[in-house]
Amino acid sequence: MRSLKIAAAFALLFLARIAAGSSVSILFVGNSLTYTNDLPAMFKKLAAESSLHVDVDVTLIAPGGAFLYDHWKSGQAVAFLREKHPKFLVLQGQSTEPLSALQSFSQSTRLFKAEADRIGATTILFATWARPSGDPYYKEPGSGGSPAVMQARLDAAYADVAKTTGATLAPVGVAWERAQQATPEIQLLDGTQHPSPAGTYLAAAVLFRAVFNASPMGSTLYGGLPKETALQLQRVAGEIPMTPTP
Repeated sequence: MRSLKIAAAFALLFLARIAAGSSVSILFVGNSLTYTNDLPAMFKKLAAESSLHVDVDVTLIAPGGAFLYDHWKSGQAVAFLREKHPKFLVLQGQSTEPLSALQSFSQSTRLFKAEADRIGATTILFATWARPSGDPYYKEPGSGGSPAVMQARLDAAYADVAKTTGATLAPVGVAWERAQQATPEIQLLDGTQHPSPAGTYLAAAVLFRAVFNASPMGSTLYGGLPKETALQLQRVAGEIPMTPTP
């Protein structure tokens, strides 16, 4: 109970700083799962039209297919952190990275978080979704052979790395699975492993919760989707557990 009160106090302090006009800047580090449909721009608009009415400055570093190790080796994201001091760092791994290169993924997350900690930035781990049924990756032993098993393995890997590194978890993959169960008529993929506009909208809504510790429900930004679709996705993002259940 005491920990919940402390968390609530920090959330209120953060929201007070926003109300006082403090700027909110976010560096997104990922690949095509982030740049498809311009997730940072969607996040910015969602935040602006939310109940918080937050003005967010977003920056994206996302070459196609990049692993977190690639980002660390290139030095571009680290240089940005040291020079610009964003308040949040969002890390999104390559779609199979937590399964095929877990040790490297964990170490890269740890290195990035250490850099973010030095400038007082919060590190958020953007947990991704499974590849579509029939994807060639399911022939690989580590995939689990199906979207359901791959999703469970991704969820576990991201949650474990978030716990061991101290990063904040944004369980986007969990939200996708909930949305597919509750509203299977909403297509979250574009026919490949990449998100449809609805998928990007849902990812932005989950990240909103992770960044601001507040529900995205009530935002008047629908992302070009039918209003009812957007509200259904807001509801999913607003109701999923943000920490793994034992």
